[in-house]
Formats: sequence, C-alpha cells, structure tokens
Amino acid sequence: MKHYKQPAMEDLKLFEQRKKDHIRLALDSKTQNLTPHDFSRIKLVPNALPELNFSEVNLETKLLDQKLSSPHFISSMTAGHKQGFEINSLLAEAAGIKNWLFCVGSQKRSLINPKEVSDIQQIAKQYKKTKLVSNIGLEEVIGFKPSDILRLADSINAVGLIIHANALQEVFQNKKDVVMKNGFKAISDIVKISDVPVIVKEVGFGISSEMAQKLFDIGVSVVDVAGSGGTHWGMIEALRQDSGTLSARAVKHFADWGLSTVDCLLDLQSFLNSLDDQERAITSVWASGGIRSGVYSAKALSLGASAVGLAQPLLKNLINKNKLGSVDKVIQAMEQFDFELKTAMFCLGIGNVSEFCERKVWYGQ
Repeated sequence: MKHYKQPAMEDLKLFEQRKKDHIRLALDSKTQNLTPHDFSRIKLVPNALPELNFSEVNLETKLLDQKLSSPHFISSMTAGHKQGFEINSLLAEAAGIKNWLFCVGSQKRSLINPKEVSDIQQIAKQYKKTKLVSNIGLEEVIGFKPSDILRLADSINAVGLIIHANALQEVFQNKKDVVMKNGFKAISDIVKISDVPVIVKEVGFGISSEMAQKLFDIGVSVVDVAGSGGTHWGMIEALRQDSGTLSARAVKHFADWGLSTVDCLLDLQSFLNSLDDQERAITSVWASGGIRSGVYSAKALSLGASAVGLAQPLLKNLINKNKLGSVDKVIQAMEQFDFELKTAMFCLGIGNVSEFCERKVWYGQ
C-alpha cells in the first residue's frame, strides 16, 4: 500500500483553537447524553449473602501486561495546546498516584512536527511512573509510515498504542476529504511490527461484533467499543461551524447515531463466551462511552469488558467555570468511581475483577 503524504498541518493558531473548543464543548450539555442511557437496561443481580468482607474486595487488575490498581483507566481527551498540557499534567500526576492507565490525547501534532518536543513528551519525562498509552487517528495511520506511527509510542515510552477511528467526527470538521480507505491494511502493518499492544477504539459511536472480530483477526490486542451515550464528537465539531454550514444543519439527524456501549457489549457476548483462557489472555474488550458511575462500570465488566474508560466525568470534576482545579479534584473523581465499583462488586459477592468473566451476574434485554 502506498502511503499518501498528509497535507500541511492547519495554521497553529487554528489548530490550538480547535482543541480549546473541544474542551469547552465537551463540558456543554448540548454534546452530552444525546441518546438514553442504555445501562438502565442491565440489572445486576444482588447477592444477599456475599460471603466476603468489604475490605476483601480487590480492584487490582492487569491491562497491557501492566499491574494496575483498578480496571478503570483515563480515556484519551486532548493534546497539542497550552490548556491541554495543563490538563494532561494533572491527569498524568493523578494516574501515577492512583496507578491507573492513562491514555493520552491525539499525538497528531508530534507526527507532523517530529522535531518539536510535544507536551505529552514533557509529561512522560516528568511523570515517569505513570503508565501511558499512545494515541493517533486512523487517517494518520493510513497516511504515514508504520515506523513514524510507532515512533510516537516510543517517544513517550508507552505501554500500548491506540488507533482511534472517528469517521463522523472527521466529516463534521468540514474537511475537503476524509481518508479512511485501506484502514485495515494500515492497522495490520502497524500490528506486525509493533513492540507494544495495539488498541483500536471508536470515539463515541461504537464498534460492532463483526468489526471487532475482524480487528482481532489482524492481530489487534484490544478493541475499545467506545459507544454512544456520552460525549457526541460529531455535535462538538458541528457546534464549531457556522449555523449555515452543511455540518451544522445535518448534525441533528445524527444525534442518535451509532451503537451504545451496552449495544456493543451485548453484540459481543457470543464471541466473548467462545474464547478459551489462552485466547482471553491476548484478546480484550474495553468499554468507554457514557460511563457515568462505578455502577455502570460494574455493568460493563459484567458484560465482558476487561477495563472501563473515563474521560468527561474527570474533565468535569477538574474544570469549574473555565478554571482548572488541582490534582486532588481528579483523584477525588477517580476514587468515587473506584468506591462505587467496589461497592457493586461487594453486593454481587465478587471479590476480584476476574470473577466477572467467570459467572453471569446480570440480566437485561
């Protein structure tokens, strides 16, 4: 496959403004929960006699060969601008303190300006104990050499590489073209030479069982279904446009676009149940998109997810009236989610995260 050369990066000021808009609009109710929360469809079956003590419930887990304190991880949010650096510094510090996995924002700026020392690189150098996961878009994976993409992960000593697929979001940026052709081949080329696990995720519109299985077939280690129910990135991009643009006029018809996180996990049930222990060790499904409590996390884990990603709830706790709070604010939100998950596990009679895959503790439609 011939790699095309990406066009010159947009004007730096416009790029940074777009990233700032993303943060502002991610906290706007207009971009949140545009579809009903499907997690209400799933009921966890309480265990009236759990036969364990609350103190015995253990959230420790292993993701990407890393021992972590929780199946919760910080999902990719933002990067490439001043406020992004400040936000990511706080998130990285909190992730290091709590021993959560931290998936960084898009590293596109580093890819196009490789001589520039990026904000993520600076953060990686400062918070060396924090376990980082690299992140780049599918368009960039198609457009650049695999070695260029993998250099992004190397530059921050990442324990994994996320490739995010965001077709709807890209269209609503009003670009001249959105290049997604040859995506499977480009991902496969990365997987073949990558020293770290490769994760493929959506950005809020879901990945079907059929698509997930195709990705696993080419060697992808993790699929993060990232379904609808949380932040609507198509709406975010449309709100940045003038009201008369095609995107701004069209976005209302895409308000309920995609599969919810619950839809995706239910769709994957047959596949997940078919895996043996050896296959489970190299094939994982993560859940993000619309996770708004630790109880939702428990439901996602009960449906086969091995990890649960949080983004907007942490951002919301960190930023108040456009002012950044302290790292304590991030930790407070993280501990709240962990407490709620631990409480749900206790009331289900589950002492370890691994037990979710060993027995069914839910019912629903």
